[in-house]
Amino acid sequence: MSFGEILREISGSVTGALGAMIVGMDGITVDEYSVSGVTDLQTIGIEYGAVMKEVENVSSSLELGKAREMAVTTEGCVIIIRMITEEYFLILVLSPGSNLGKGRFKARVAANRIAAEF
Repeated sequence: MSFGEILREISGSVTGALGAMIVGMDGITVDEYSVSGVTDLQTIGIEYGAVMKEVENVSSSLELGKAREMAVTTEGCVIIIRMITEEYFLILVLSPGSNLGKGRFKARVAANRIAAEF
């Protein structure tokens, strides 16, 4: 299954999903799927890629181990970031009020499937 198909599948499996993407730690998008183009996934990937790098640095300096997941809830959306490999991560963007637990679960399953393709 292609990356695009996995991203489309995860976006369709969580009610209120706005889109999903695979991003490198350098902020470059590998693939993305947006539901009706409702959000600027490219910018989210770039900006939250920088945040994920910082989280990795802090986790390392505190000797806590590798960061695996981060969720950010804003007024406009919920952003779930799940590491795929050390160099790539999955971003799932949900509308406010979406099921965060289901989104986290689906992101974990999708990240594992994508990791098998790298």
